[in-house]
Amino acid sequence: MVGIINRFANILSIMQIHKSISSLPNSNVEFSICTIVNKLDEYQLMKQSFEACGFADNCEYLMADNTLENQYDAYQAINIFLQQATGQYIILTHQDVRCVDPVSILQKSLQSLTEIDPAWALCGNAGGNGYHNIYYHLNNNGNIRKTGNLPLKVTSLDENFIVIKKTSNLAVSSSVRGFHLYGTDLCLVANFLGYTAYVIPFMVEHLSLGNLSDLKKHTTDYIIAYNNKYKSRFIQTPATKFYLGNNAFENKLYNTRPVFVFIKWIQLIKNIFR
Repeated sequence: MVGIINRFANILSIMQIHKSISSLPNSNVEFSICTIVNKLDEYQLMKQSFEACGFADNCEYLMADNTLENQYDAYQAINIFLQQATGQYIILTHQDVRCVDPVSILQKSLQSLTEIDPAWALCGNAGGNGYHNIYYHLNNNGNIRKTGNLPLKVTSLDENFIVIKKTSNLAVSSSVRGFHLYGTDLCLVANFLGYTAYVIPFMVEHLSLGNLSDLKKHTTDYIIAYNNKYKSRFIQTPATKFYLGNNAFENKLYNTRPVFVFIKWIQLIKNIFR
Protein backbone atom coordinates (compact mmCIF):
# COMPACT_ATOMS: atom_id res chain seq x y z
CA MET A 1 0.00 0.00 0.00
CA VAL A 2 2.84 2.35 0.88
CA GLY A 3 4.47 1.56 -2.48
CA ILE A 4 1.26 2.44 -4.35
CA ILE A 5 0.95 5.75 -2.45
CA ASN A 6 4.60 6.62 -3.18
CA ARG A 7 4.15 5.78 -6.86
CA PHE A 8 1.04 7.97 -7.03
CA ALA A 9 2.92 10.80 -5.32
CA ASN A 10 5.72 10.48 -7.91
CA ILE A 11 3.20 10.66 -10.75
CA LEU A 12 1.66 13.81 -9.25
CA SER A 13 5.14 15.31 -8.87
CA ILE A 14 5.99 14.59 -12.53
CA MET A 15 2.65 16.06 -13.64
CA GLN A 16 3.38 19.22 -11.62
CA ILE A 17 6.84 19.56 -13.18
CA HIS A 18 5.35 19.10 -16.66
CA LYS A 19 2.73 21.72 -15.89
CA SER A 20 5.32 24.24 -14.69
CA ILE A 21 7.49 23.69 -17.81
CA SER A 22 4.51 23.90 -20.14
CA SER A 23 3.33 27.12 -18.52
CA LEU A 24 6.63 28.93 -19.09
CA PRO A 25 5.90 32.10 -21.09
CA ASN A 26 6.53 31.80 -24.83
CA SER A 27 8.04 34.65 -26.82
CA ASN A 28 5.64 36.36 -29.23
CA VAL A 29 8.62 36.86 -31.56
CA GLU A 30 8.63 34.27 -34.32
CA PHE A 31 11.83 35.23 -36.16
CA SER A 32 15.00 36.89 -34.89
CA ILE A 33 16.97 38.13 -37.91
CA CYS A 34 20.64 38.45 -36.91
CA THR A 35 23.42 40.01 -38.97
CA ILE A 36 27.07 41.02 -38.59
CA VAL A 37 27.26 44.51 -40.07
CA ASN A 38 30.22 46.48 -41.39
CA LYS A 39 28.29 48.50 -44.00
CA LEU A 40 25.19 50.10 -42.52
CA ASP A 41 23.64 51.12 -45.87
CA GLU A 42 23.90 47.55 -47.16
CA TYR A 43 22.36 46.22 -43.96
CA GLN A 44 19.41 48.63 -44.31
CA LEU A 45 18.74 47.30 -47.82
CA MET A 46 18.85 43.74 -46.48
CA LYS A 47 16.44 44.60 -43.68
CA GLN A 48 14.05 46.40 -46.06
CA SER A 49 13.96 43.36 -48.34
CA PHE A 50 13.02 41.09 -45.44
CA GLU A 51 10.36 43.51 -44.19
CA ALA A 52 8.91 43.72 -47.71
CA CYS A 53 8.59 39.91 -47.70
CA GLY A 54 6.59 39.95 -44.46
CA PHE A 55 9.32 39.72 -41.84
CA ALA A 56 7.93 42.66 -39.88
CA ASP A 57 5.27 41.67 -37.37
CA ASN A 58 6.46 39.23 -34.71
CA CYS A 59 10.06 39.74 -35.80
CA GLU A 60 13.12 41.34 -34.25
CA TYR A 61 16.34 42.50 -35.91
CA LEU A 62 19.66 42.10 -34.12
CA MET A 63 23.03 43.28 -35.41
CA ALA A 64 26.66 42.95 -34.37
CA ASP A 65 28.09 46.40 -35.08
CA ASN A 66 31.42 46.18 -36.91
CA THR A 67 30.91 49.45 -38.79
CA LEU A 68 33.84 51.23 -37.11
CA GLU A 69 36.05 48.21 -36.41
CA ASN A 70 35.80 44.43 -36.12
CA GLN A 71 34.54 44.24 -32.56
CA TYR A 72 33.18 40.75 -33.18
CA ASP A 73 34.23 37.85 -35.34
CA ALA A 74 31.48 35.53 -36.56
CA TYR A 75 31.86 32.98 -33.77
CA GLN A 76 31.69 35.61 -31.03
CA ALA A 77 28.72 37.38 -32.64
CA ILE A 78 26.74 34.19 -33.27
CA ASN A 79 27.06 32.95 -29.70
CA ILE A 80 25.77 36.35 -28.54
CA PHE A 81 22.90 36.18 -31.05
CA LEU A 82 21.97 32.68 -29.90
CA GLN A 83 21.87 33.83 -26.28
CA GLN A 84 20.05 37.12 -26.78
CA ALA A 85 17.55 36.34 -29.54
CA THR A 86 14.01 35.79 -28.29
CA GLY A 87 12.46 34.42 -31.49
CA GLN A 88 11.27 30.86 -31.92
CA TYR A 89 13.57 30.74 -34.96
CA ILE A 90 16.90 32.53 -35.23
CA ILE A 91 17.94 33.59 -38.73
CA LEU A 92 21.63 34.23 -39.35
CA THR A 93 22.04 36.11 -42.61
CA HIS A 94 24.64 38.20 -44.41
CA GLN A 95 24.16 41.93 -44.95
CA ASP A 96 24.48 41.38 -48.73
CA VAL A 97 21.47 39.02 -48.82
CA ARG A 98 18.13 40.15 -50.26
CA CYS A 99 14.97 38.24 -49.35
CA VAL A 100 12.96 36.93 -52.32
CA ASP A 101 10.33 34.51 -51.00
CA PRO A 102 7.57 35.69 -48.62
CA VAL A 103 7.62 34.75 -44.95
CA SER A 104 4.76 32.31 -45.55
CA ILE A 105 7.05 30.12 -47.67
CA LEU A 106 9.56 29.87 -44.84
CA GLN A 107 6.83 29.14 -42.31
CA LYS A 108 5.46 26.39 -44.55
CA SER A 109 8.95 24.93 -45.11
CA LEU A 110 9.69 24.84 -41.38
CA GLN A 111 6.33 23.25 -40.60
CA SER A 112 6.92 20.61 -43.28
CA LEU A 113 10.44 19.97 -41.98
CA THR A 114 9.13 19.47 -38.43
CA GLU A 115 6.61 16.92 -39.69
CA ILE A 116 9.36 15.04 -41.56
CA ASP A 117 11.98 15.24 -38.81
CA PRO A 118 11.10 16.75 -35.41
CA ALA A 119 14.79 16.48 -34.44
CA TRP A 120 15.96 19.14 -36.90
CA ALA A 121 17.90 22.00 -35.33
CA LEU A 122 18.97 24.15 -38.28
CA CYS A 123 18.42 24.56 -41.98
CA GLY A 124 19.51 26.80 -44.82
CA ASN A 125 19.47 27.33 -48.57
CA ALA A 126 22.75 25.63 -49.51
CA GLY A 127 24.76 22.80 -48.00
CA GLY A 128 26.52 19.51 -48.52
CA ASN A 129 26.33 15.88 -47.45
CA GLY A 130 29.37 13.91 -48.56
CA TYR A 131 31.59 14.17 -51.62
CA HIS A 132 30.01 16.22 -54.44
CA ASN A 133 26.56 16.02 -52.81
CA ILE A 134 25.72 19.73 -52.71
CA TYR A 135 22.16 21.03 -52.54
CA TYR A 136 20.90 24.53 -53.35
CA HIS A 137 17.85 26.74 -53.35
CA LEU A 138 19.57 30.05 -53.92
CA ASN A 139 20.22 32.97 -56.26
CA ASN A 140 23.97 33.22 -55.79
CA ASN A 141 25.31 36.38 -57.42
CA GLY A 142 22.83 36.05 -60.30
CA ASN A 143 23.19 32.26 -60.65
CA ILE A 144 19.90 30.62 -59.65
CA ARG A 145 20.40 27.04 -58.47
CA LYS A 146 17.57 24.78 -57.32
CA THR A 147 17.90 21.17 -56.18
CA GLY A 148 14.78 19.02 -56.42
CA ASN A 149 13.16 17.00 -53.65
CA LEU A 150 14.01 19.40 -50.83
CA PRO A 151 14.31 19.27 -47.86
CA LEU A 152 17.48 17.18 -47.88
CA LYS A 153 19.68 16.33 -44.90
CA VAL A 154 23.18 17.83 -44.84
CA THR A 155 26.31 17.87 -42.70
CA SER A 156 27.25 21.48 -43.54
CA LEU A 157 25.43 24.70 -44.43
CA ASP A 158 26.46 27.81 -46.31
CA GLU A 159 26.54 30.86 -44.07
CA ASN A 160 24.55 33.30 -46.25
CA PHE A 161 21.22 32.21 -44.71
CA ILE A 162 20.71 29.83 -41.78
CA VAL A 163 17.62 29.22 -39.65
CA ILE A 164 18.14 27.79 -36.15
CA LYS A 165 15.41 26.40 -33.93
CA LYS A 166 15.72 28.28 -30.63
CA THR A 167 14.81 25.27 -28.49
CA SER A 168 17.78 23.28 -29.83
CA ASN A 169 20.07 25.50 -27.69
CA LEU A 170 22.95 25.44 -30.17
CA ALA A 171 26.25 27.28 -29.90
CA VAL A 172 29.39 27.56 -32.02
CA SER A 173 32.86 26.48 -30.94
CA SER A 174 34.75 28.75 -28.56
CA SER A 175 38.06 27.45 -29.93
CA VAL A 176 37.49 28.78 -33.47
CA ARG A 177 37.80 32.36 -34.69
CA GLY A 178 37.16 34.21 -37.94
CA PHE A 179 34.27 34.62 -40.37
CA HIS A 180 34.06 31.26 -42.11
CA LEU A 181 32.71 27.72 -41.62
CA TYR A 182 30.38 28.56 -38.74
CA GLY A 183 27.60 26.90 -40.75
CA THR A 184 29.64 23.71 -40.71
CA ASP A 185 30.43 24.19 -37.04
CA LEU A 186 26.75 24.55 -36.14
CA CYS A 187 25.95 21.36 -38.07
CA LEU A 188 28.70 19.44 -36.25
CA VAL A 189 27.54 20.70 -32.85
CA ALA A 190 23.93 19.83 -33.71
CA ASN A 191 24.95 16.33 -34.80
CA PHE A 192 26.84 15.77 -31.55
CA LEU A 193 23.71 16.77 -29.62
CA GLY A 194 21.54 14.38 -31.64
CA TYR A 195 19.98 16.95 -33.98
CA THR A 196 19.87 17.20 -37.78
CA ALA A 197 20.39 19.87 -40.44
CA TYR A 198 18.70 20.38 -43.81
CA VAL A 199 18.62 22.43 -46.98
CA ILE A 200 15.10 23.75 -47.51
CA PRO A 201 13.32 25.52 -50.40
CA PHE A 202 13.46 29.19 -49.39
CA MET A 203 14.85 31.66 -51.90
CA VAL A 204 17.06 34.65 -51.20
CA GLU A 205 19.56 36.45 -53.40
CA HIS A 206 23.16 36.49 -52.21
CA LEU A 207 24.99 39.34 -53.91
CA SER A 208 28.53 37.97 -53.60
CA LEU A 209 30.47 34.72 -53.77
CA GLY A 210 32.39 35.42 -50.55
CA ASN A 211 36.11 35.65 -49.85
CA LEU A 212 37.29 32.27 -51.16
CA SER A 213 41.01 32.91 -50.65
CA ASP A 214 40.46 33.76 -46.98
CA LEU A 215 38.23 30.68 -46.66
CA LYS A 216 41.10 28.46 -47.82
CA LYS A 217 43.38 29.77 -45.07
CA HIS A 218 40.61 29.54 -42.47
CA THR A 219 39.91 25.90 -43.39
CA THR A 220 43.42 24.93 -42.28
CA ASP A 221 42.96 26.76 -38.96
CA TYR A 222 39.56 25.15 -38.54
CA ILE A 223 40.96 21.63 -38.97
CA ILE A 224 43.67 22.38 -36.40
CA ALA A 225 41.07 23.68 -33.93
CA TYR A 226 39.16 20.41 -34.29
CA ASN A 227 42.21 18.19 -33.68
CA ASN A 228 41.19 17.36 -30.11
CA LYS A 229 37.41 17.30 -30.49
CA TYR A 230 37.05 13.77 -31.86
CA LYS A 231 40.20 12.30 -30.34
CA SER A 232 39.87 8.80 -28.88
CA ARG A 233 40.23 8.82 -25.09
CA PHE A 234 39.95 6.86 -21.87
CA ILE A 235 36.89 7.94 -19.84
CA GLN A 236 36.93 7.68 -16.05
CA THR A 237 33.91 8.70 -14.00
CA PRO A 238 33.36 8.24 -10.24
CA ALA A 239 31.15 5.24 -11.05
CA THR A 240 32.62 3.60 -14.18
CA LYS A 241 35.32 3.67 -16.83
CA PHE A 242 35.44 2.87 -20.54
CA TYR A 243 37.26 3.67 -23.77
CA LEU A 244 35.60 6.11 -26.15
CA GLY A 245 36.90 5.90 -29.69
CA ASN A 246 35.87 7.66 -32.87
CA ASN A 247 34.57 4.60 -34.73
CA ALA A 248 32.30 1.68 -33.89
CA PHE A 249 34.90 -1.08 -34.41
CA GLU A 250 37.41 0.63 -32.12
CA ASN A 251 34.78 1.14 -29.40
CA LYS A 252 33.69 -2.50 -29.51
CA LEU A 253 37.21 -3.97 -29.59
CA TYR A 254 38.82 -1.75 -26.95
CA ASN A 255 36.00 -2.23 -24.45
CA THR A 256 36.16 -6.04 -24.53
CA ARG A 257 37.56 -7.35 -21.25
CA PRO A 258 41.01 -8.63 -22.39
CA VAL A 259 41.81 -5.53 -24.44
CA PHE A 260 40.43 -3.12 -21.86
CA VAL A 261 42.76 -4.59 -19.21
CA PHE A 262 45.65 -3.64 -21.51
CA ILE A 263 44.14 -0.15 -22.02
CA LYS A 264 43.97 0.33 -18.24
CA TRP A 265 47.65 -0.61 -17.87
CA ILE A 266 48.55 2.00 -20.50
CA GLN A 267 46.58 4.61 -18.54
CA LEU A 268 48.34 3.60 -15.34
CA ILE A 269 51.76 4.02 -16.98
CA LYS A 270 50.73 7.43 -18.35
CA ASN A 271 49.66 8.54 -14.87
CA ILE A 272 52.98 7.44 -13.38
CA PHE A 273 54.97 9.50 -15.90
CA ARG A 274 52.74 12.54 -15.35
